[in-house]
Amino acid sequence: MAQITLIGERQAVAGHEFVYRGPQPECRECRVKAACLNQEVGRRYRVVRVRDVAHPCLLNEERARVVEVEAAPPECSLPARGAVEGALVAYEPLVCANAACANYRLCHPVGLERGTRLRIMSIGRELDCPLGYEIAPARVAYPE
Repeated sequence: MAQITLIGERQAVAGHEFVYRGPQPECRECRVKAACLNQEVGRRYRVVRVRDVAHPCLLNEERARVVEVEAAPPECSLPARGAVEGALVAYEPLVCANAACANYRLCHPVGLERGTRLRIMSIGRELDCPLGYEIAPARVAYPE
């Protein structure tokens, strides 16, 4: 189900994804902040529709556009053992600092915090991990 919010005009493009980081000091005096600050902190969202309404925005030093967004968790890696399609899990990131690894973005996805509840939609083939973790790529969704 889509949610109404506001984002900067440059980001107001269908398909654009962002992670909501919470209110900023510039937002205190804003007249439309209730419509803008209505997402869950740390959650990733995707713009599904851009509306024709815009408002001045002190944070973006431009205008903020009214958009419809939906929750959009990124693909991530999960332990291969016990990862079952349809299961609910609490996300636990791997302990790894190898930013040069081909799997780094899957193992450290932006917009997924430790403990976030996820439903496993699909699991891919086990990944080759230089540290020996038995992990697989997973497409996930936030549970309704």
